[in-house]
Amino acid sequence: MKYCEECIPINGIRQYFLHCPAPGADTVLLYLHGGPGFSAAYRAYLLDPPLSSCSLVFYDQRGSGKTLLKNKSAVPTFSLLLEDLHCTIRYLKEKYATDKILLLGHSWGSVLGSEYVLRYPDVVSAYIGMGQVVNMKKGEAATLEELQRRMQEKRSKPVHKRRPSLLLQYRYGMYPSIFSSIKSVWKSPVFSCRDLPSLVRAIFVNKELDRFLWEYDAEKSTVYSVPVYYILGKEDWQVPSILAARFFEVIQAPKKNLFWIPDAGHSTDIDNPKAFWSAIEEINRQIFS
Repeated sequence: MKYCEECIPINGIRQYFLHCPAPGADTVLLYLHGGPGFSAAYRAYLLDPPLSSCSLVFYDQRGSGKTLLKNKSAVPTFSLLLEDLHCTIRYLKEKYATDKILLLGHSWGSVLGSEYVLRYPDVVSAYIGMGQVVNMKKGEAATLEELQRRMQEKRSKPVHKRRPSLLLQYRYGMYPSIFSSIKSVWKSPVFSCRDLPSLVRAIFVNKELDRFLWEYDAEKSTVYSVPVYYILGKEDWQVPSILAARFFEVIQAPKKNLFWIPDAGHSTDIDNPKAFWSAIEEINRQIFS
């Protein structure tokens, strides 16, 4: 994967960017990572972007990754992240000399991305939700229900808890291996031992955003002024894709389409990169052709 890194001033602090340019492309796919507080740039190499019509750009949000390393006292708030994103999009339009920006929000990033396009409907060309958050409390209930169903199939003792444990989810194929995730980060060409402190510190500096995430309810706003696309993993039970699919049915937007990705969970793009890129290419075609 060909890439370049930079740290530039954005909204008063120096923020980290990872660029995967596509020669001759006039569209930029801006990736908003999840967490809050977990950089997607560390695992970008697993996507191995093909020769496509989109340049792929990651940035570490305030309170995350290499941006956190350079700004240890810059505690994120949701309003600040919206401002950062607004400045970031303006910067990318200038850098790539284009107005064609596809905004992709993954997991926590889907909260940031959804709220951004609702507030600024004329800035990006389309919004793409992946691992789309609708309502974390309802999602947790749906995950517990599915866990109970799988346990009953195996004739296991039912869970008498309000919250599904990660260990049980992993045991019944609903949660990825934490060790595999750690290994993939450790092998990243943009990760080093110097990045370790930010992984720990992010847990503490993003507490306000964690509260925001758990109180968030996407169902309060169903009318979008930009095209909306969802890319959902068939096996996503971390943020249940069945809830996002139901919500997608009631969304009103100038254009919309939902792409189901087989053999993929919450890390939808990494679990099935070929199908992910196929969906991105189709979205790009639908919007700009």
